[in-house]
Amino acid sequence: MHTQENIETIHASLGALEGAFQEFKSNQENKFQQLQTAMRRPVIAGEAKSVSGQDRNVKDAFMNYVCKGIEAPLNFEQKSLTSVNDASGGYLIPHPMVEMIHGTVGRISPMRSLARMTTISTDTLELLLDKGETDVGWVAETADRPETSTPELSKLRISVHQIYAKPRASQKLLDDASFDVEHWLADKIAQKMCRSENHAFINGDGNGKPKGFLTYPTVALGKGEWGKFESISTGEDGALVDSDVLLETCHSLRPEYLAGAVWMMSRSAMAAVRRLRDQSSGDYLWQPGLLAGAPDTLLGYPVVIAEDMPTLVAGVPSQSMAFGNFYQGYQIVDRSGMHILRDPYSAKPYVEFYATKRVGGDVINFDAIKIVRFAKD
Repeated sequence: MHTQENIETIHASLGALEGAFQEFKSNQENKFQQLQTAMRRPVIAGEAKSVSGQDRNVKDAFMNYVCKGIEAPLNFEQKSLTSVNDASGGYLIPHPMVEMIHGTVGRISPMRSLARMTTISTDTLELLLDKGETDVGWVAETADRPETSTPELSKLRISVHQIYAKPRASQKLLDDASFDVEHWLADKIAQKMCRSENHAFINGDGNGKPKGFLTYPTVALGKGEWGKFESISTGEDGALVDSDVLLETCHSLRPEYLAGAVWMMSRSAMAAVRRLRDQSSGDYLWQPGLLAGAPDTLLGYPVVIAEDMPTLVAGVPSQSMAFGNFYQGYQIVDRSGMHILRDPYSAKPYVEFYATKRVGGDVINFDAIKIVRFAKD
């Protein structure tokens, strides 16, 4: 009797062991399939043909994490995003993919294509700015040399702030070996971040985001001072009826800034400007680019359309146009490194990718940019 019970117990144990083994085997086969799928994916465009083994391992481990959530700590750098205001975690995005994202943002962001950009490894960029100019004087060889005045210096601190993007995809799409996950993810992150940061560079209040140049006060021509932009009014709310305003704007910019100056305006302001003609010749002031890729020009200077510039509405005062050298006038600061966190739970059946980076921006020269105010005064 006891012998029969022992035999049945042994058979039950063997059956449970067989089931556990089959489950383990199935899991291993699934992981092997996942690795094969990741290895068959297209290579990032522009990636060097000769890649070190360590870099290859980092990229493979990153793609396994993105596509399947497989975490492989070997040769894969995992860093914490912990800071004063952030306690989330994530993986460091490999450098080739970061370059793809930055390249896409640079092509589609008006401000990034014009402004000065600096990458730092800290949370703040500190600059010493001259509020005036240093005086100089001519003197004979044996004559006295009186002391010249020195400009007033101002310290500007540009802090970086966190910006994020949360693109999502289905797990079935991520499992497709022919689907280029790298380019899809880089493009989605770039587009979402670009729209947000470009708005901040123009209209940001500096509270948890970059300080936009349109948020600073304006004064009339000839009354410029540090912290305020000089502006030219069109004389009518929400309208531009006289081309002399544009000529006055061009002439108000100092010669050293003209060699890189551009017009930045909203699409609605562009529609108003394109109607203006030269009173003597009758030609349109707006000239389209004659070659592929060449920018349109206004009074000989390139035109950049920025959707985040204020919309021009008849009867409503606005600052829908600016003219100047944005490279000399505005500073963008990027903190090195971007991070990503894979979230397959919050938006089932989709997988969300929480990507973060830190960026800041502020005006560094108020003489380099002039504002056109579509207003009566």
